[in-house]
Amino acid sequence: MHSMRDGVSYCQWKNDSLNVYDYRSGNYLGTIVVANRLIPEEDSVPIDKGSFEFSEDERRILFNTEQEPIYRYSSKSYYYIFDTASKKLISLSDRGKQRLATFSPDGSKIAFVRENNLFIRDISDMGLLKPGAEIQITFDGKMNEIIYGAADWVYEEEFAFTRAFQWSPDNKALAFYRFDESKVKEYHLTYYGDLYPELCRYKYPKAGEDNSVISLFLFRLDTKAMIPVDIGPESDIYIPRIKWTNDPDLLAFYRLNRHQNKLELLLASVMDGKTKVIYTEENKYYIDINDHWTFLKNSREFILTSEKDGFNHIYLYNMDGTLVKQLTSGEWDVTDVPGVDESRGRV
Repeated sequence: MHSMRDGVSYCQWKNDSLNVYDYRSGNYLGTIVVANRLIPEEDSVPIDKGSFEFSEDERRILFNTEQEPIYRYSSKSYYYIFDTASKKLISLSDRGKQRLATFSPDGSKIAFVRENNLFIRDISDMGLLKPGAEIQITFDGKMNEIIYGAADWVYEEEFAFTRAFQWSPDNKALAFYRFDESKVKEYHLTYYGDLYPELCRYKYPKAGEDNSVISLFLFRLDTKAMIPVDIGPESDIYIPRIKWTNDPDLLAFYRLNRHQNKLELLLASVMDGKTKVIYTEENKYYIDINDHWTFLKNSREFILTSEKDGFNHIYLYNMDGTLVKQLTSGEWDVTDVPGVDESRGRV
């Protein structure tokens, strides 16, 4: 189910139609497309309707088909792009299944992962795949060695995310992870069921063993420059979250020590990758990672949650890291922060 931008309607599959309905009454408002008409320009057979995701302006839809699971959350699929005005449907790529396909904020491009490398597809003209339409950003990705733009097993399992890249709000840059898991020890599993069992090998660090060595990069679409982000000299760390601020020149990320009891929030410059720490929190035992951080549209403040007073509460900070005020308090925990209404000053 997709909540539409108008705030009063939603879209979902009903039988073989992708329909729009009114929230208040539940009334049917219209059909975007019928499944048997989802026929790619280069084919004559409809695709499996699969799951879907709208671009921000809702002019285009990504369909995810023939999904093949990898770990708990991750998978690879064939993706197709549908234009709601022309009713044209094109494939994202003809070079194998893709992962984590994501629209740029203006809907003109899609970033995705294939075979552990990161790519960008220009779909501004919704034309068939031609030379130059698909840009390969990284080149040394390799199974069980190097991963770009997708989480390794540890990050997927322990930090609960799979997409390890994010578009900048002005569409001009892509921030992404690089995982070097070449020194991580392998675990072997036997898959039974067929006539001959299949042996699966994957990187699985046990307690105290080597984790992936993590790096962050910024790719600028205007100059094609690849800018490494300064994450500090220590390699045995985690970067459990990245997030663009409302300033497209500033990327924010969390840095966490291996013991997971010291958390830092850093800002990185898109121009040179230089960073500065604006927030530090330490705990005798453990700091839980969550998504309760919001950079306000005024670009001067941000909100996060912390258990530093003994309970999980909401705090408001300036972008230089100075505390403005604690927004909630008491012997109870904030368990989720669904949103912020800045115009009314409400969380």
